[in-house]
Amino acid sequence: MAQAPDRTGIVQIDRLNAQAAEGLGREARRLHRHAERARALYRRRLGTWLQLRARLEQGTQRRARDGAGTDDAEGLRAENETLVRELAQLQHRVKRLEVAARQLDLVVHYLSTTDPAAAEPTLDTTDDSAAGIALRIIQAQEQERQRLAEEIHDGPAQVLTNAIFQVEYLDRVVAGDPRQPTTKPAPNSQARTELGLLRNMLRDGLEEVRGTIASLRPPAVDVGLAAALGEAAVAFQARNAIAVRVDVDGIDAGLSPPARASVLRITQEALQNVRKHAAATEVRISLDGTQLVIADNGRGFDVMRLATGVTRNFGLQFMRERADLMGSELQIESRQGEGTRILLRLPEPVR
Repeated sequence: MAQAPDRTGIVQIDRLNAQAAEGLGREARRLHRHAERARALYRRRLGTWLQLRARLEQGTQRRARDGAGTDDAEGLRAENETLVRELAQLQHRVKRLEVAARQLDLVVHYLSTTDPAAAEPTLDTTDDSAAGIALRIIQAQEQERQRLAEEIHDGPAQVLTNAIFQVEYLDRVVAGDPRQPTTKPAPNSQARTELGLLRNMLRDGLEEVRGTIASLRPPAVDVGLAAALGEAAVAFQARNAIAVRVDVDGIDAGLSPPARASVLRITQEALQNVRKHAAATEVRISLDGTQLVIADNGRGFDVMRLATGVTRNFGLQFMRERADLMGSELQIESRQGEGTRILLRLPEPVR
């Protein structure tokens, strides 16, 4: 009679596997809780930043209406820039926690499976699928935008700020400000008028540069795409005196974070095109089924000239490339004198 095989070793190894999976499972759950708490902290800081942005926009509107700035405007801008940098760092750290938790989940699954052909878990998260490649391109674009934002902040924005301070100093000298240690000259009204015009030009330029920096920053889509579109509309309206109405309830349903970021970027670029070319007084951003519609009442243009390459618009090219990367389509409808409509088909919801 054949002797039954000794399974003692197999049973012991199975027990060790189960104990390892259980221990790692606990650690994975704990890491997920840490990631959730970190994400909650990030959202709170994001809320603080949005409140600060609202205060800045209110100050901008008051300045445009009354022709006077607020005493704390520079302080608020400095705080805003500090918060933006902090949010970018927090976002990267939260992502690391979430990636680590997912990797532990993979290890736990690998230890728990009885499938002998199960693939070994790896820390190489490279996804060579079309969607994975597109995602990496989008992430690379956002990193490059962040780098450009920092360079502009430390370069042209600082130069303009220093120039404004210098013009204000010269204005006090011309006015014979008693705080200056020089002999008081006679006030020169023409020189002061010219200095005032130069100061306003520099301030407008600085506002434009700051708007560019804000547009280059990573999009704040963690609060939801609908809220981010609303914020972008408020900022655009305050800077350009062009009314923007947003009606996109339900747009967040099923959209992945990269898709939300791409939709926001396309909308921002569409608004910039309106500012530069449309001579419009109103823009409407709305949902029409599975399409996002961005329509203005501007002067429009000849779409056929654009399609045949007679004229080029790098903004429209950028929007089309973004749409292609997220597996979507972008259509432009326009006639001279009848405004422009941009139709962006939203990607399929994430299952």
